[in-house]
Amino acid sequence: MAMKELKTFSVIPGKEEQEIQIWRSFGWELVGAPQEVRTADSQVFTGQDSDGTEHYQTTAGVHYIKLTFERDPERKNYSELKSLEEQYYGLEEPTLWEKPKLITKLWLILIGVGLLIYVVPGIILLVIHIIKYVKDTKLWNSSYERYRTKMASFNAQQQEILSKAQALV
Repeated sequence: MAMKELKTFSVIPGKEEQEIQIWRSFGWELVGAPQEVRTADSQVFTGQDSDGTEHYQTTAGVHYIKLTFERDPERKNYSELKSLEEQYYGLEEPTLWEKPKLITKLWLILIGVGLLIYVVPGIILLVIHIIKYVKDTKLWNSSYERYRTKMASFNAQQQEILSKAQALV
């Protein structure tokens, strides 16, 4: 009898059932119950000023769910399930640029200085910024449409791989 594969990882609370279903699709079995891990915030003394003010650094606690799975390499369709799992986790999720903001701090300062110096430079800077914003927004909108298309394709590929794997389990 061969050794079973063992895999342990952490998930965000509330997402554990979704992750369990995904891993079961690839032939993994949940070992034991999900373990909730929660730590408290901690403070570390970092120093004291000459006037007696004490300074502390606070580290936020963590909260996650620990899941442990096992899979038997001798199981039926093991190589196909492993291959589908690698394909599923090998898919690269599309990314999206940040949407442009109408007025950023830098442009606000430049326009303000331009208006203080004289109204015309401020108005010119404002018009230039509005033109740039409109152009950037058009680029972002077309980029967002491409992102939505890629994301739909990404989700369809994931579902296709999952359905193939579930048929083998």
